[in-house]
Amino acid sequence: MIHFFAILSLLLCGVCYTGFQKEEDKCKFQNITRFVWIIFGAALLLRLILAYTTHGFGNDIACFAAWADRIFTVGPGAFYSAETFTDYPPGFMYVLYLIGALRSLLGIPYYSSLHIMLLKLPAILCDMACGYLLYKEATKRLHFSEIQSVCVACAYLFQPAIILNSSCWGQVDSVHTLVVILMCLFLMDGKMLPAYAIYGIGVLLKPQTLIFTPVLLVGILDHVFLQDFSWRKFSYNLCGGLAVICGMLLLCVPFGLDAATSQYTSTLGSYEYAAVNAYNFWGLLGMNWVDQNTIFLFLPCRTWGSIAIVLIVLFTFLIALRCRKEPSRYFCLGAFIILTMFLFSVRMHERYMYPGLALLLFCCLYKPAGSLWKCYAGFAALHFYNTANVLYHYDPQNYDRKAPIILLVSAGMLYCLYDFYKIIWKYYVHGEAVPVAAGTKGHAGANRSSSTVSGAGLWQLFREHFLSPLEPTPSEKRLRFTRADLCLLLAICALYSFFALYDLGDRKAPETTYDMTQNQVIELEFPENTAPVTLASYIAPWHQRHFTAEVRSSKAEDWTYLGEIILNNVFTWQDVSLEDLTRQAGVTDARCLRLTLTDTDASLIELVFTDADGEILRPVNASAYETLFDESDCYPERYSFRNSMYFDEIYHARTAYEFLHGLPTYENTHPPLGKILISVGIAIFGMNPFGWRIMGTLFGIAMLPFLYLLGKKMTGNTPAAALACFLFAFDFMHFTQTRIATIDVYITFFVIAMYYFMYRYCTMSFYDTPLHKTFIPLGLCGVCMGLGIASKWTGVYAGCGLALLFFAHLLRRYREYLYAKAHPGKSTNGIDHKYIVKNFPNDTIKTIDFCLTFFVLIPAVIYLLSYLAFVDNSHPGLFDRMLANQTSMFNYHSGLEATHPYSSSWYEWPTMVRPIWYYSGYVTDAIKEGISAFGNPAVWWIGIPAFIYILYLLIRNNAFLCSLTGHTKTESSTDTAITLSHREYATAAFLAVGYLAQYLPWFFVTRITFIYHYFPSVPFVVLMIVYNLMQLKKHMSDRTFTIVCCAYAAVTLALFLLFYPVLSGQPVDVDLVIKYLRWKPTWVLISG
Repeated sequence: MIHFFAILSLLLCGVCYTGFQKEEDKCKFQNITRFVWIIFGAALLLRLILAYTTHGFGNDIACFAAWADRIFTVGPGAFYSAETFTDYPPGFMYVLYLIGALRSLLGIPYYSSLHIMLLKLPAILCDMACGYLLYKEATKRLHFSEIQSVCVACAYLFQPAIILNSSCWGQVDSVHTLVVILMCLFLMDGKMLPAYAIYGIGVLLKPQTLIFTPVLLVGILDHVFLQDFSWRKFSYNLCGGLAVICGMLLLCVPFGLDAATSQYTSTLGSYEYAAVNAYNFWGLLGMNWVDQNTIFLFLPCRTWGSIAIVLIVLFTFLIALRCRKEPSRYFCLGAFIILTMFLFSVRMHERYMYPGLALLLFCCLYKPAGSLWKCYAGFAALHFYNTANVLYHYDPQNYDRKAPIILLVSAGMLYCLYDFYKIIWKYYVHGEAVPVAAGTKGHAGANRSSSTVSGAGLWQLFREHFLSPLEPTPSEKRLRFTRADLCLLLAICALYSFFALYDLGDRKAPETTYDMTQNQVIELEFPENTAPVTLASYIAPWHQRHFTAEVRSSKAEDWTYLGEIILNNVFTWQDVSLEDLTRQAGVTDARCLRLTLTDTDASLIELVFTDADGEILRPVNASAYETLFDESDCYPERYSFRNSMYFDEIYHARTAYEFLHGLPTYENTHPPLGKILISVGIAIFGMNPFGWRIMGTLFGIAMLPFLYLLGKKMTGNTPAAALACFLFAFDFMHFTQTRIATIDVYITFFVIAMYYFMYRYCTMSFYDTPLHKTFIPLGLCGVCMGLGIASKWTGVYAGCGLALLFFAHLLRRYREYLYAKAHPGKSTNGIDHKYIVKNFPNDTIKTIDFCLTFFVLIPAVIYLLSYLAFVDNSHPGLFDRMLANQTSMFNYHSGLEATHPYSSSWYEWPTMVRPIWYYSGYVTDAIKEGISAFGNPAVWWIGIPAFIYILYLLIRNNAFLCSLTGHTKTESSTDTAITLSHREYATAAFLAVGYLAQYLPWFFVTRITFIYHYFPSVPFVVLMIVYNLMQLKKHMSDRTFTIVCCAYAAVTLALFLLFYPVLSGQPVDVDLVIKYLRWKPTWVLISG
């Protein structure tokens, strides 16, 4: 996910720069005050949402929360103490005092999300202030147009690196960034006293403000000594500076001057490493968290860091003297200092270059060169990589100083700094004129006014692009499904089915039960001179059955208590060591064994006793317990997924068994339909691993025709459709998730089906197609949605996307209706306008009525009927038990606080940070088995840029969105790479909505999540990849495109075959997995 937002950062910069450089007459607004408010409001709302939903960096948030509580409770005088860790100076403690007071006044719980958001609020407000200063500087001082100014502000306000720091991490770098910006603005205006004051405040807030001292010194040199020097001016500034120092001391007095001073000395002396998670020059050398006294090129790193600081100060003054007439040099100098310091000094943290981004943007205002914007974009993306990787992936126990991301980002930082040095030399030192676009010429002091077109205003612009009349388009012709399509589809299905059905699980397992009630006894006698060493059990619901075990050597003796035996998971072979129990009890002869049930009831399927050699011991009196010992031939040599349940099968497949036998339903945290479908396989093939897995596997195979048809419908191209089907077939998640008896396969199948039918509906128009024919795919879509929701609640997410697509489709019909009304008596594309005007109202009402039936009533009925098999003895009525289960499900999911070692967050899924490890099997020390669920890198990783490019195409080809950035929608026939037809645009929008409908809701889920929750998004990932390939096809011959598709499919299949052992549970060499398959430390895949 880090890659996604880093690319989004670059895309944001590109879009903002495009809007910034356009000529005035391309802007669409006359009065955009409302639009500006919307932009800033959206930026603030986004930050507040993230601040509320993300916990931030644990250590930092914990410190800020504790400090806010402590300073409000004990006051400044007792705040700093030897017993309490504090490393922030007094200025920020005043801010935290206000937060502590506000929390106490409002009664906000200490550990609440609201408290965390409150702690992040100062930094968020400073973010907004920085964005506002950029906007005002552009409009008031430099007289850029309003839309250009908004673009610059957006480049900062919506920058992922900026948002991450304050809203997600919870750090306060934006506070002293605001201070530095204000100081530079005051210095530009020659307002020295405010500059001194704001600098003093910054030092009190954060010691890192001291880094910018050379900028203030340059300002003093400029305005006090070099510009009309006089002793009066000197005295005035000296007194002003001293007054600020006195004010700083006064603010420190309540805390104790010694205690306050120690905060600065301790901060300057802390983290004595070459780099502290800073991906810089030292990071490139693999010296993160390496002692700063380590020798490098004959000198300690610490010495090299000191040399760097001296050179930075020296060059700061040299540059300042060379560009005295450049008003923006303070921003340039500030950026030069912080970026060079970050790259070459020691003890740099990952966040220390943060102020450089804002300073670079101010430089872009005064020197609006494309090279400077590129420099900003590069630093912003790389800084995001640095901070995000530290925030989300830093693991001190498994830290790799030479990880590829550290080396690449460090190298990128150095390259961007080199570019920045060239810009400084060219535009500041050498004084070359900036080659500006027409829209930015004469920026300094020129009288600029906002350019407009008629119909200004955001609402009017929205109406123009979304509610204006539109020429009617006909329904798409039925696509011919050729013999080649059929052969390719059957070949893919056959190939996938071979892998999917092979070694799915044993076809035979013990099934006859021996039912017991509380205190019921099983007394077993074994042949003379033998004693069981191990008890292997295979039980039916319920699980965790407790028995007391007693032994004796003969019937003439009394029973000796051994201990308690617990039979845990159902339908899973498991061992109990009787040898350990007898040894602990001091028993040497245990030829007779008595088991007494202490639970209410139990249902045992098979018991198998083995001796020290592993040979089965059949009790002498086994005939008295015939069903307990009648299927010992099913006892496996080795326990594995082939003969036992694994992961959530112990819930879902077990509940399917309960449905068939009318038992009380155990797994009630999801709707019943998925488990009912599992029970169909059990009913046909028996209660064995093959039986409880086969339906999911068949549904996984059945996904492929739907995906092929959807790909063919979208692209009209056979190789593209085959590629989409092939990519999905051999995606790791699809393979693994359809071979385990859980319910995610069913919701994914119904998502694919419902979106297939919705796409078919969206390509039809009731203006040239009989209304009842349009109802066929629409009705099937509604039925699939109902089946999906009855399988898993996440079907509601898909339903929201369907609703958006449906109403967008109706909106288009309405715009065509407006067009027909405006052009009566004509026809378009063979559609008579009179027919449109006459039938639109009636057909729309009928369609909506139909949807109320098939998207509300029928799904509700399906959902209710799915509870026919659900047994809840406390709520015997069908409606009552359904309703009671909804409350139970909601309470479970909303209150779930469980943890899991292989859980992962939504932002980790596309990059597959942490696969979920389902199963581990042991063969030998060198050969083991494993089953993990994650994605095929050739699919998931390629899907990230594919989605980003689709978003770019949607923005670039949308007139309304283009207008917001001040340029027109691309319509050039020569620019086919980014010019979309109406059909292509609609398909891109369909895919984006479908993907986000499955994925976006997880952004706001706070409970534990797993990578398999991304499974319903994967069909849209492969379709987006193929869609992008179709865009590239515009520059290829058909033959070349077919070769590209085949090559891509071959890579995908090769990766599938490479990882096949750890996806299917096949025995595999441990060293091979560690060496070739464990691409990331978090990819466990197998034990060892």
